[in-house]
Amino acid sequence: MPTRRSLLIGVAAALSAPSLAHALDLQDYDAARVQAAMASGQPVVLHVYATWCLQCHMQKSILDELKAADEYKTLAIFRVDYDNQKDVVAMLDCPRATVIAYKGGKEVKRMSWGMTQASVEEVLKAAL
Repeated sequence: MPTRRSLLIGVAAALSAPSLAHALDLQDYDAARVQAAMASGQPVVLHVYATWCLQCHMQKSILDELKAADEYKTLAIFRVDYDNQKDVVAMLDCPRATVIAYKGGKEVKRMSWGMTQASVEEVLKAAL
């Protein structure tokens, strides 16, 4: 039976592996670019992410897979750096490992800590 340590080492190794060819190109959060995307009517998703957070890595992995699907290609996805953009995190009033969907410039759905494809997809679909 695997130990907790061996499981953590396995997860860390998987997270450090090279990304797939269709890996999501998350844009770093920039208020002006986010506002421009929202003003254009584009669906926007924010991912509040910390590099040391396993839940965040799981969510990013799911986003990487889903972004390759045709139905999500119109989404503008921005990553908010939990550790270095505290003002944005405070404005969003959320913990790390949060995915927030905006449609028509208004927040329509958010999810924190979810690590299943279904929980992430629910947020993405709300933005469309």
